[in-house]
Amino acid sequence: MKPYIVAIFNQKGGISKTTTSTNLAVCLAAYGKSVVVMDLDSQGDSTKSLGVDPNVKRGIYDLFIGAAELEEVMLPTIFEGVSILPSTYSLAGIEIKLSELKDSQRTLTHIISHAALDCDYVIVDCPPALGILPINALASAHAVIIPVTATPYANDGLMRTLPSIKYVQEGLNKRLLLQGVLFTIHDRHKTARKISELIRARLGGTVYAAEIPRDTMVIEAASARLPVCVYAPRSPAAQAHLDFTGEFLDRHQKIAAKSGEVVSPPLKREEAVARLTVWQGEFATATDRPTGDRLRQKKNQLDRLLYGDRTKMERLHLGVIHFFIEHRMSLVVFLLMILAAVVTLVGVGVESVRMLAGSMGLS
Repeated sequence: MKPYIVAIFNQKGGISKTTTSTNLAVCLAAYGKSVVVMDLDSQGDSTKSLGVDPNVKRGIYDLFIGAAELEEVMLPTIFEGVSILPSTYSLAGIEIKLSELKDSQRTLTHIISHAALDCDYVIVDCPPALGILPINALASAHAVIIPVTATPYANDGLMRTLPSIKYVQEGLNKRLLLQGVLFTIHDRHKTARKISELIRARLGGTVYAAEIPRDTMVIEAASARLPVCVYAPRSPAAQAHLDFTGEFLDRHQKIAAKSGEVVSPPLKREEAVARLTVWQGEFATATDRPTGDRLRQKKNQLDRLLYGDRTKMERLHLGVIHFFIEHRMSLVVFLLMILAAVVTLVGVGVESVRMLAGSMGLS
């Protein structure tokens, strides 16, 4: 069985690539699918979230340098139906190693083509920035999903990511499909809504209908090193991840149907929720839930992740952007005022030159 390979990629950091990867994998398993997660981020957060110690002897690094076979690296996780090709701390040095190899951008493609991956899906958690690892992931994948947050600066990341995907589509992997754009850490304030509307207007049906809301349960789940769909299956974020997974499965079935492939239908949503609830009872009940100051600290960390530690000028710039997004008419008036001021200055300048020329007898 040849699995459907999906890369989770955005060149910007801090937009929930790992959260998307792990929750998609576990939700797919809850829907009755078999999944392998490939953790290409040297921080190993996907590995940790699936209950695997990144201090394991063998990982993705050994696979890339040819020191181990894929079957030797793959490990089961605490979730039935989910396996992982773990990240190890040595992965941080893989860029130098791969640069020494011939056709290094297709290394992962060659590894997968010679391995017996007996699963329905492979979910690849990519690191930020367009390095050799994300290029390998995109070159080997059937599809890519771009998580994005509805903030002014995150939109810049999306606009940098789309050309990178096109570059791979035109050169390394012509079959690569942009399966969708997913809004993550989604606030309900007016600015976020306006930005999401603009992106949806630009990309149309490529954007998933599901939006992963900003939810404190995601922060708690990350502290507990569990996917939120297991930590709190009934939370808004967990339910949104189930919605997204349902959309993902539906899109894949339509893609497969066009090429004449048959994809077995998933379990019903109620059955998926029941599985997640069982896993919650097994793994989440004994975890230490952050409260009070600890929870506020986690929220502040999320704010810094989204908006950064900005200078006064940067915060002023961001405030102006937010203001004009929320008050478009004000932007129109502001631009008209600038235009009127420029016209006036030009007129005054021309008149001054004419008067000067007259006084010198040049007119």
